[in-house]
Amino acid sequence: MADMRPFRLIDLLLLLLVFSLAMGARAAYLVTCADNGLSEGPIRVQDRRPDAPGPFEEGARGLPRPTELDVLIEQVQKNGQFRCQPPFAAEMEPTAHVSPGYAYCLALLGRYLPVPNTDQVVRWIQAVLGAISAVLYFLFARRAFRSLTVGTLAGVLTALHPFWILATPGLEDGILASFLLAVVLFLSGQAGEKGGALTSLLLGVSLAGLALVRATLLPFSFVALVWFLLRSQTVPRGWLCALLSFLGFAIGLSSWTVRNYQIYQEPVPIVSSVYLHLWIGNNPQATGGPATPAMWKHAPAAELREITNQPARYARLARPVVEEITTQPAQTIRRRLMAGLMFLFGERFFSDGRLAEVSTSGEELPAWLQASYPIALPATLLGLLGLALLGWRWSWPWHWESIPAALAVMWLPLPYLLSHAEALSGPRLPLDGPLLCFAAYALGCLVPGVAGPLFAGPVSQPEPEPEAVI
Repeated sequence: MADMRPFRLIDLLLLLLVFSLAMGARAAYLVTCADNGLSEGPIRVQDRRPDAPGPFEEGARGLPRPTELDVLIEQVQKNGQFRCQPPFAAEMEPTAHVSPGYAYCLALLGRYLPVPNTDQVVRWIQAVLGAISAVLYFLFARRAFRSLTVGTLAGVLTALHPFWILATPGLEDGILASFLLAVVLFLSGQAGEKGGALTSLLLGVSLAGLALVRATLLPFSFVALVWFLLRSQTVPRGWLCALLSFLGFAIGLSSWTVRNYQIYQEPVPIVSSVYLHLWIGNNPQATGGPATPAMWKHAPAAELREITNQPARYARLARPVVEEITTQPAQTIRRRLMAGLMFLFGERFFSDGRLAEVSTSGEELPAWLQASYPIALPATLLGLLGLALLGWRWSWPWHWESIPAALAVMWLPLPYLLSHAEALSGPRLPLDGPLLCFAAYALGCLVPGVAGPLFAGPVSQPEPEPEAVI
């Protein structure tokens, strides 16, 4: 393992450059296209939450119909309960069918921030989180590949990534999940090489937070924790680092798990809707994308509404899922292939060729944005996937240092491949960070004078002997 070069003045200046580019791009978009953060902007790259079921006075007055997220936030603020009417439920009930992290963050901000428009504050906070994410990827790539050039490229690419910039004003979990993944990779690189009690504890807490914000990232969080427990044998006081990371992860998830156990009398780590999403991706009408009206029409809705226990209600869908997989293996493989393609491109790309959705609320697109986004988004995605694949292949000499990013690339898509993707790019947004790091490595390998050390890999030296685990 190569030694890490000291952090010098040039590193600090480049770090500030990355932060300035990232914050400037997001602030400019919020000011010019999102009414200074008062609106969600004219372009969406992540799906809007479904509308809340049932009659609402807001809809009768012609105002926007509340979404499921709006109802969850309102219930947390007013009653301190995570309640709404989930799919196949007869009425509003305490729920665990969606991840609680993002809704709770917005609810707490709305409760304690003495400002008239909380949504505007949330959008600017997301802009700051996006800028910090770019800095964290700068630091991670600089350490993982022992190259200031690759780190700078990774920071600039994530700072100017158009999907992340367009997602900034959207009140969805994409920006927060992308930020937490950046935190996890940064802390993994630090703790995996140097250890450290506080760093290890923060790593465990961050992994738990990542899973609470987006439950589909729980498999990656668990695998990343196991990887660090094994890696901790090579760092000073590794037994303490391993213990603290495990405690941080367990404590981070325990409060929500205990809450679910008290309500459902069975352990539900984060969400109760695993079988629901497996059914959406494995039923006769499944496309690999989100649920369609045909799916809801053919679902055993009447039978499911009679089941009051939410985990048992969705577990009832396990049998149809198993039957569909075993009786239609060819269709199952095709759906898994389509789910993978839709994870990368979104279902809408295969229906109308677009990677984003233009708002129909009356907001006009600026001329420069209307002319640029249809070209910028597909070109960015094409370059991202091509360079990331090349960078991942070329980065093998650095696999010891960069393995957290490789784990993210392998494990983040898995839940979507087994179930279903969405209409837009929301599921892929956090994965773009590790992919951009590998793309930056590929670009670095094309720079004369930089390519040689990158292809050569770390300085040959014996790896540290594992410490005895006490």
